[in-house]
Amino acid sequence: MIQLLNDISLSPISLSEQGKLLQLMKEIYPPVYSHLWMDKGEEYLTDIYSKENLKAEIMNPDVYYYFIQYKKETNGILKVITNENVPGANDNDMVKLQRIYISPALQGKGIGKQLIRWVEDAFCKEHSLPLWLEVMDSQEKAINFYEKQGFVKFNRFKFSSGRMKEEYRGMYRMIKSIN
Repeated sequence: MIQLLNDISLSPISLSEQGKLLQLMKEIYPPVYSHLWMDKGEEYLTDIYSKENLKAEIMNPDVYYYFIQYKKETNGILKVITNENVPGANDNDMVKLQRIYISPALQGKGIGKQLIRWVEDAFCKEHSLPLWLEVMDSQEKAINFYEKQGFVKFNRFKFSSGRMKEEYRGMYRMIKSIN
């Protein structure tokens, strides 16, 4: 258990918790993202949070995957990948904030901001490694949040999934320099 603040902590996700992970994501993902998908994201969630996929992710020594607890309740996930570079960037060493999902009921409470600060401190600051992420270009609220945290748009690309509605496949890669 990693204590960030009195009310926020992180707990590493283990393979035995795959069912808990899938159930959590079926609760917190659809209210914000189901409109992007032809099937409301069901197949995406089942694939991404399958036992096989989780095993491959947590076996990678560069992957750090956590449940987010707020007031001792599990309310989200955080996944960080070290040694993961932005396609098209010249930097060889970067850190990717791959997944940060928090229950919609808790958004706006400063949890995301604290998590990003922790990722910067834990993975980026010692070697001044840039932090980057990918965000849907239709998610203005998320883009504005990341810009407030110091991220800037680096490039655009299209998410390649036949299950996602064509008009929502646009994404930005955003980078934050860490000093």
